[in-house]
Amino acid sequence: MKTCGWGVSDDEFRALLRRLRFDHFKWDAYACGRCLILPEAMVLTREEHLRVVATVEAISQALGRLERRVRAEPELLRTLGLPEPLPALIAEEEECPLQLARYDLFPTGDGRWMISEFNEDVPGGFNEAAGLPRLLAGTFSGLSFQGDLERSVADSFVRRRVALMFATGYSEDLQHMLVVERWLRDRGCETRLCSPAHLSGRFGRPRISGWAFDAALRFYPGEWLPLLPNLRTWRRLGPGLRMMNPLRRLIRQSKRVFALWREHPLLDLEDRGLLDDHTPDSRFFSPDLLPELESDPSGWVLKHAFGRMGDAVVMGALVEPSQWSAALREASLRPECYLVQECFPVAPLRFEAGVLYPTIGAYVVNGRFAGYYSRAAAKPFLDHEAYHVATLVEDS
Repeated sequence: MKTCGWGVSDDEFRALLRRLRFDHFKWDAYACGRCLILPEAMVLTREEHLRVVATVEAISQALGRLERRVRAEPELLRTLGLPEPLPALIAEEEECPLQLARYDLFPTGDGRWMISEFNEDVPGGFNEAAGLPRLLAGTFSGLSFQGDLERSVADSFVRRRVALMFATGYSEDLQHMLVVERWLRDRGCETRLCSPAHLSGRFGRPRISGWAFDAALRFYPGEWLPLLPNLRTWRRLGPGLRMMNPLRRLIRQSKRVFALWREHPLLDLEDRGLLDDHTPDSRFFSPDLLPELESDPSGWVLKHAFGRMGDAVVMGALVEPSQWSAALREASLRPECYLVQECFPVAPLRFEAGVLYPTIGAYVVNGRFAGYYSRAAAKPFLDHEAYHVATLVEDS
């Protein structure tokens, strides 16, 4: 893997940012006083690209088999830190194949791709992943963008009436849904932007403010669902709703699933080997582990079962000893909600902007590779301050 610049002037870059904002709804290109769109790209060889595609599609299939096993055993569902009544809702859901996932692969010094969590519930990045390939088309000689997130998502809903459910208090979530709304309307869909709190039903048919629909795209964290005022409606209609993503994807989203397959015989040897090869050693958090965790903070990462953009994740190597101890004490109050993972070294990559720690984000839609959303950060930890970096693949 290597990097290359966009080869644009400052004025051209500013014009591209304006188009990204107004044509592709990327309103939050700046954060913490700096632009988070890096005018550079990570470049994969054709072989690296094919390896990424094969890896993420195989992992998606393995997680699907794991999901089915866990869903069938209520006592295992309850080990994942899911708030009530989600285990029961997940167990009752009808079959629904719709999937929108993203797996972030961190390169390591020994040539591996490592994944520290599975973004299977509400993965973001649509604006950049679909917008930059359009804005930069034809810019690079011998390099190309791969995958088509827009087509992959839109083809799942052709000519349907689709409710776009999102957390309406967040402008970032709205910008994602405006992008998807355009994709779907171009394929002949009728859409409504709404909160999952707007779900109602009459004669067993789901509705949004009286508008009947037959499918939904959910961009609302599943673990927040128990907070909705219409939870009783969700318990009645949710299990039969055709939705991307169904609530069962929370099985894969829970970070505690990394320990679950290691402690229970849920996978065959091939699936177990695949997941073990690409994920760090993980354990259910227990106060019994405190002496080991306290003695070696740099070797461990503490994670809540659910969290977004790096929140509820504490890397022992990046915090003061007092902060690490405080995080462990907090986890000890609710150990059933936490996981510890072994820390692994991320290989840095030199950009024109300096040395950064990269991750290659690969979308999977309905089991198939659908494009890239990659980032890089000044430290080996991705949060809201990470740069977005376009991903290109050598043509030959």
